[in-house]
Amino acid sequence: MKNVLILGGGFGGLTAVSFLRTHIKSGKVSVTLIDKNNYSLFTPMLAEVVSGNVKPENIVFPLREICVKNGVHFIKDEVTHIDTEANRVTCENGEYTYDYLIVATGSRTNFRGNQSAMKNAFEFKNITDAIHIKYLIIDFLEKASTLTDPAEKKSLLSFSIIGGGITGVELASEMNDYIRAKIKKEYNTVKPDEYDITIFEYSKTVLPAIDPAQAQKAQEILVTNGINVINGAAVDEVGLENITYKKDGQKFTKSSSVTVWTAGVEGQEYLKEVGGDATPDSRLKITKTLNPQALNAPNVFVIGDSCAYEFKGKFLPPVAPLAMQQGVMAVKNIMRLIKGKQPIDFTYLHFGYLVSLGKNNSVVNLFGIKMRGALAYYIWKMTYLFKIGMFKKQVAVFFDWVMSFFFGNESVLIIDQDNCTNCILQKNHKKPVKKMPL
Repeated sequence: MKNVLILGGGFGGLTAVSFLRTHIKSGKVSVTLIDKNNYSLFTPMLAEVVSGNVKPENIVFPLREICVKNGVHFIKDEVTHIDTEANRVTCENGEYTYDYLIVATGSRTNFRGNQSAMKNAFEFKNITDAIHIKYLIIDFLEKASTLTDPAEKKSLLSFSIIGGGITGVELASEMNDYIRAKIKKEYNTVKPDEYDITIFEYSKTVLPAIDPAQAQKAQEILVTNGINVINGAAVDEVGLENITYKKDGQKFTKSSSVTVWTAGVEGQEYLKEVGGDATPDSRLKITKTLNPQALNAPNVFVIGDSCAYEFKGKFLPPVAPLAMQQGVMAVKNIMRLIKGKQPIDFTYLHFGYLVSLGKNNSVVNLFGIKMRGALAYYIWKMTYLFKIGMFKKQVAVFFDWVMSFFFGNESVLIIDQDNCTNCILQKNHKKPVKKMPL
């Protein structure tokens, strides 16, 4: 029996687990999955946690439960080093050997060397990031409701998103929907022109990776909804209360009480020591059979955000469909190697993209069919509801949407900010929670 070790319980890792299930039952392989968390996050709905459309616990999947059901051994640990010559993985709490290895540890925020952003900007990668950002929005709305000076209100309620890709656009849209709904009812002392959400994007339009015509239309929708978009912007410095950026050779400063960095990701730190060729964003370049380039390790497969896969002359962006397809191919090639056969090349099937632009608006491209508006929005919802995979989570998310539709989203502060020591508000972010004078 061969030992398969999977690093990471994200889209790629869990897809590999599901396709290894029959081989586990037949006794051909034993499988171990290692992840630093004991849950897997359904990232496409992370922005909806900020708006309250879904509850945080409904888009996280229990890894240990999933592993037990599939006959997989789960270990909660964090990878620090891979020795491909000794077939050994070192983690913080132990070492683990393997016959075949699937590396699917995802990515981390790429601040592109901007030290001020590392210190003062919020990340948007995990469930606690979303909870924290929502908490700050509510906290600042509470403070703004007691102010009388419109300029002070707008300064306090100035939110910035660095990066106008899918993550940044969806986050800005959910924040905008939430704040607009709240100031219409509960915080009616705050006027619509007394808050500000701005997306900073270096490209000519937001969503530079999708069809240019749809990207342009998406930007127009965002602006119509009251979201500011600054194109051609290169952010120089992120402060606690403002952002300095360059545009057309000139330098500008803009107020920003909360800045979220969504301008790209990079591979995990330990990948730099694995060997082989890597991209500047620390993703390992891989062959057509998903093995690391320039590294004699045919039993090691790198998938998802950890890899840089070249397709039609370009490296594909790290997205969930790519990770899932690679997870399937990694399992197929492992089983072929076990049977003494040669591995086969991976072929990527591009399904398209789905981007939410807020309530009743999306841009969608599925197999070349392009749509936008309310129909596209409900296609976005139903597609991702199906992709959740776990029935109990699908039911929970559906009823979250129903409750939100009929009763709106609540704005409650259940954590005591003043007495919060070593908790989510202090521990998980570099930027301290600011106390604003009233």
